[in-house]
Amino acid sequence: MKKKTENVEKSLFNSAGYQINMKDLNGEPLPDLEKLAFRLVKHGGTRVGAGRKPSGRKAVLLRLSPKLIAVLRKDALRNHKTLSDVAEERLAQV
Repeated sequence: MKKKTENVEKSLFNSAGYQINMKDLNGEPLPDLEKLAFRLVKHGGTRVGAGRKPSGRKAVLLRLSPKLIAVLRKDALRNHKTLSDVAEERLAQV
């Protein structure tokens, strides 16, 4: 047996997909937007001194053979170093 539903207003949505005819949220009435005072709140964003400090190193793209890459990675893993550190040490020896 079907229950009778109350006379519920059908939801209307704008072109962006937002519901435009809401009168309450979970049974609590929504505030009157004309009576609210909005103020600009600055949270986050760029701050002086924020972010990673420059290391002075530059990025370089190298095309190496798979065999040489495997040797460098194995050496880096064995010595608990980064691949960049191992490659830099090898290039400095030349």
